[in-house]
Amino acid sequence: MTVLHFVGARRFRGGVAFLLAIVLGGIFSSSALAVFDKRFDICTFNCTPDGSDPHFCQPQFDALNWVSTNGHMLCMGTDAHRLELNGNGNFLGAYYNNLSGLYGTYTGTAAADQIENYIIANFTATGVKTTWVAINEISGSLWPTSTDYRAWLRTCMARLHSTYGHSIILFAPFANPANNAADWVPLSGNVYVGIESYLSGAAINASGNSVSWCQTQYQSSKTSYLNLGIASGQLFLTEDFQQTVAGTAWGRSGVSYAGWDNAINARSTAAHNVGFAGFCSYAWEHNNMGVSEADMVHFENTYKAKTLP
Repeated sequence: MTVLHFVGARRFRGGVAFLLAIVLGGIFSSSALAVFDKRFDICTFNCTPDGSDPHFCQPQFDALNWVSTNGHMLCMGTDAHRLELNGNGNFLGAYYNNLSGLYGTYTGTAAADQIENYIIANFTATGVKTTWVAINEISGSLWPTSTDYRAWLRTCMARLHSTYGHSIILFAPFANPANNAADWVPLSGNVYVGIESYLSGAAINASGNSVSWCQTQYQSSKTSYLNLGIASGQLFLTEDFQQTVAGTAWGRSGVSYAGWDNAINARSTAAHNVGFAGFCSYAWEHNNMGVSEADMVHFENTYKAKTLP
């Protein structure tokens, strides 16, 4: 599945074409009409010693920055790697990780301004500001209980979208919501909802690596949001790729090397079958199990080989 949108220009390959891209980038503020797969990988550099937690270095970035027909998007902490992404036909998005820290200090309008200021500060050194921004996350405790919070969040997201022109992926820690449709629907008019319907490696292995079992869980989540009145085109799936230890309800959950491969394959096939509008991978840098960088790259390649969304 693809999306038509204005994003940072790809770098043309070859002599005159490459020079032309540079010239056009200056004239048109590095924007171009581009079609790209709605596949978003959240990754932020934290290049610590091999086996550390967190750990995300150049080889891990390179594995996610693969070349494909349409390209996909990496949402990052700065625009330092924009040229590498564009050179492989991929695109840069922003990742903002402190939404909950804004509530109670800023109004919804001012909170949107703070996020925009962050994007300007971190995503204009190598080109124009990014259009797409992935935001972490709706409060799991306040959204169900606080009308003030829900109104604040709607105001914030509406300003980011309508005033500042952002396409927003807003992560939602609710696998099967059933309430507050009157707030969900207008919120979804300004954001893509990144459903955190996490299936751990241990749970998937326990199912016999059943694609059908995974598909049932994901379909249940999607149906819950559809029942609130949210359009299918606004629903993304987010999955967690952390190297978590046994007993964790998300990520690898301590399963074997082969077991994690099997789990990634099963849940990716299931997610594709359900047919979400987009897919977000998350938490590649976290390494509670202390595995090697080579192993972390291997699992990125396992994920890369699957068709998503």
